Amino acid sequence: MRPQTQIALLAVAAALTTPAQRCASAFITPSQRCASKLRSTPVASDEWPTFPVFEGADALFPIPFDDARVTYQFTSALHRRLVDAALLDGVPQFFHVVKKDDTLEGSIGVVCLILQVTEGDPNDPQFAGMESPPYRVTVKCEGRGVVLDTVSTIPFSTARVQPLLDDKSAKNDIEVQTLENQCFAKARRVAELSAKLEGKGVFADQAAEVLESFMFRIKAFEDLALENFNEWSDEERRERAGFLLLALTTLPRAEEASCLAATDAFERFTILDNFLGKTESELSAKVALDGVFGDSAPRAPLPRSGDRISFFWTEEDGWWDCEVVERVAPGFYSVKWDVDGSITRVQLDDDNANRWRLVPRQRPPEQSERRKRG
Repeated sequence: MRPQTQIALLAVAAALTTPAQRCASAFITPSQRCASKLRSTPVASDEWPTFPVFEGADALFPIPFDDARVTYQFTSALHRRLVDAALLDGVPQFFHVVKKDDTLEGSIGVVCLILQVTEGDPNDPQFAGMESPPYRVTVKCEGRGVVLDTVSTIPFSTARVQPLLDDKSAKNDIEVQTLENQCFAKARRVAELSAKLEGKGVFADQAAEVLESFMFRIKAFEDLALENFNEWSDEERRERAGFLLLALTTLPRAEEASCLAATDAFERFTILDNFLGKTESELSAKVALDGVFGDSAPRAPLPRSGDRISFFWTEEDGWWDCEVVERVAPGFYSVKWDVDGSITRVQLDDDNANRWRLVPRQRPPEQSERRKRG
């Protein structure tokens, strides 16, 4: 999660206080929101809605069914023209490509409803090196879609977009339901562990509020699902449940894109379950060590290739020996485990100092007989 042990609720509510608000009508009324183009399914292919297309490889995108706002900062003239074109539509929207193959056709993404646009002050020194002051564009997700075909490419791409909805899962209902329940149980556990680690001293109240908000959103969804018991199909309810978990956590970009592109709930829950399971194990270990060391983390040495390390795996498994292979990123190293020769990446720096230690080359015989759990 971003940050490492913090519950990341992706409610990116930006305070847009820059001058020169571009379009007062950019605040969309509830009736306009209901007119979302992707909520209807025309029969004739030439009736599919056309959108300006934004291809932001690493840009944060809004999550379907989530009311959280995401704010883009567009600095290039091309992106300014894209936003201007979207604002000319009766319902100002653009399509953000999240997962793309070789061509735009078949790309999957989200429709972004523009709620507000503000423009940077051209006299502000921070924008001096830019072609023009940035647009700050606040959006929410209006639906998930797939590109049917490209209508034009100049000055930016426009494309016809078809709504993308979940299909019936290839797995049976019991398997899907079991995995869904497992994901929600892990999400609650991760939230509680995060609150334990973050809820110290002056941050105690803040951590408690974040945890309460996290649990409230899950409870609110459960209540909403009950209210719509006869309205939502199993596929729609599971689709909404999966995207709720995606909105409450922050997966690596590739896994976020895979969750968005998946049309089988079991596939999406599998990705979420793997991430939440790993996160739960990491946080459980840190909570266990935190109870021993408290806030006084030891100063970590700087590991070198060939150093012998003992690493605290989980509370149940305890310490495991390995050898440092190489540094792969600031604070992160690939290590080779004694027990099976596998190589994985672990954090070996001050922030994780309670969890690892340098050890002599020679270890007691019983250390080499320990077995790392699956």
